[in-house]
Amino acid sequence: MTHFEADAPFAGAPRASRQLATGTVAVLRRKRPFRARWRKTSPAVLRHVILIVAVVLFFGPFLWMVLTSFKSSAEALAFPPSFLPREWRFDNYTKVFDVAPFGIYYLNSTIVAVLTTAGQIVTSLAAGFAFSRLHFPGKNVVFVILLAALLVPFEVVFTPLVSLLSSLGWLDSYQGLIVPNIPSILGVFLFRQFFTSFPAEIEDASRVDGAGVWRRMWSVVAPMATPMIGSFAVLSFVYNWNNFFFQFLVATKTEFFTVSVGLTQLQSANAAESFNLLMAGSTLAILPVFVVFLIFQKQIVSAMAGGLR
Repeated sequence: MTHFEADAPFAGAPRASRQLATGTVAVLRRKRPFRARWRKTSPAVLRHVILIVAVVLFFGPFLWMVLTSFKSSAEALAFPPSFLPREWRFDNYTKVFDVAPFGIYYLNSTIVAVLTTAGQIVTSLAAGFAFSRLHFPGKNVVFVILLAALLVPFEVVFTPLVSLLSSLGWLDSYQGLIVPNIPSILGVFLFRQFFTSFPAEIEDASRVDGAGVWRRMWSVVAPMATPMIGSFAVLSFVYNWNNFFFQFLVATKTEFFTVSVGLTQLQSANAAESFNLLMAGSTLAILPVFVVFLIFQKQIVSAMAGGLR
């Protein structure tokens, strides 16, 4: 557009007025692209601000716990609190093992979490396959009852459960810590949803070749469910590692304490003197779970999304 064409609408006005009007139009034209860009980018900016605030709120307590674990007992409870330790006490982590047998706690947590996770994978996979592929009377009714059981809080059933374990002599034992947690309704639901979306043609081909139910499940379906198995294994391991309430009820002897229960040993009568050690023990307790989740978080999200479709 030429200068003459831009001034055409103001041809009858004085020269100074035409120049002022032309400059105003140019300024407005320059502002319009900025406003359009802002309307497009403002939702993204707002979303990032919300995410940053959420990260601070969720990650802040964890960071404070880790930093407090390196402080002295006096500095850990000082007011106003300091963000960074004035003197880094790395020996707090060695003192934790002197105050309580954390090696035994870690061994017990590993045994309980690994064996319970393995049992949950086997039983959930088999039950999910049965609910999705087999036909038997009352299948849908039983499945609905299982889903309804998810709504029942553990606090309602822990009294008869502990009474049953006591009558079996399973208190303060590995079988008491492992066997009651092997059935997983959530695992059955996830595997059932996964197998429902699984193509039936592959299974039909193996059925034509003479494969039975168990062979089809373990030789055909299970190998193709590896992503779901791995993701559910991580979720199950994290849950069983942190299952404090049930483990606290079943284990009353030190030799059967898990890490989550063993942390209570750091809360001595004079808790003010061991608060920094409690934070060090809490950091040690959460570290394996934190590392596992960071490594497998993408697999967890993708498997959960696929299982819920």
